[in-house]
Amino acid sequence: MARRLPSLNALRCFETVAAQLSIKKAAAALHISESAVSRQVRILEDQLGLVLFRRSHSGLEITEAGKALAASTGGAFDQIARTIDSFQRDQDTVQIKVLPTLALRWLYPRLRRFQAQNPLIQVVVHTRWHDMISGDGEAELGIRYGLGNWARDCVTELYPEWLAPVCAPDYVSGRKLETAEDFDRCTLLHPQPNHDDWRVWCAGWGGGDFNTDGGLDFDVLDMALRAAEAGFGLAISDVVLAQDTIEAGQLVAPIDRAVPSGVSYFLVRPPDLSERRQVRLLHEWICDEMSDSRKIIDSYRH
Repeated sequence: MARRLPSLNALRCFETVAAQLSIKKAAAALHISESAVSRQVRILEDQLGLVLFRRSHSGLEITEAGKALAASTGGAFDQIARTIDSFQRDQDTVQIKVLPTLALRWLYPRLRRFQAQNPLIQVVVHTRWHDMISGDGEAELGIRYGLGNWARDCVTELYPEWLAPVCAPDYVSGRKLETAEDFDRCTLLHPQPNHDDWRVWCAGWGGGDFNTDGGLDFDVLDMALRAAEAGFGLAISDVVLAQDTIEAGQLVAPIDRAVPSGVSYFLVRPPDLSERRQVRLLHEWICDEMSDSRKIIDSYRH
C-alpha cells in the first residue's frame, strides 16, 4: 500500500522549526534563507490542511497538531540518521582474525602505524584458532597458519615459518649452545604439548639428536616465550615472532641456526566477500609490513 506522505523537504524544515520555535534559527541550522523555511512550512500546512504554527507577541507557537507531527517526524528523522550512521560505521570497520601469538607479537605492535595512516578505519582484531573461512564469516581478513590449502584467489602467503631456539640473556650467560649435550642440559619450553616444533628443529639443525620429550608444555607460543623471558628455559620460536623481543634485549638466540618448519602464515579472506577499499588498504598494509619481517628469515639462512 502506497504511503501518503507530504514533501519530505517540507517535513525536514518543519521538524527543525518545531525544535527551534524560530524561523531564523531553523534557517541557520539548515543553511538556507528564512524565506525558504517559511515557504516550506506553508507548503506543508497546505498539503495537510492544518495550521502547524501561530505567531504571537511572544514569538512562534506550535499548535497541538504541530506538536503531534513534530514528535513523529523527530523520531523518524532520528531513526533514519542512526541507520545511515551504522552503515558508515560498518564501512569504516575491518574485522580480522589472527592467531593469538601473531596478534600479540607482530600485529598489535605495528597496528598503530596503520591507524596513524588511516585514522578513519577501525580495525577489530579477533584472536582465534579456527579457520576464518569455515563458515563463521564475521571477519573479512584472517592470518592463518598452515600448508596453504585455500582457494588460490583467497590467499596470499605472508612468510614461511623458520624455527630457532631463544632464551633470556642470563639463561645461557652469554655462552653459545653448540652440541646436543648442551641442549640436554637445558629445560625445553614447548609452544604446543605435542613437542613437534622442537622435534622439527632437532631433526634439522645438524648437530645431532637430543631429548625433546622433557621440559614444560604450553598451549600457545606467546606463553612459551614469556616463560623464556622469565628465565625458565629455552623456547623454540618462529624467528619472526621472536624478533621484536630479541631487539629489545629480552631474549637472545643462543645458536645461530634456524630450521624451516614446512608451514607458512597466510593472509586469507572469504571467497564470496566483495573487497571494500578499507579491506584492501589493510590487506596491502599487512603485506608491506610483512615484507620487512621476511628479511629476518634471510638473516638465519645459511
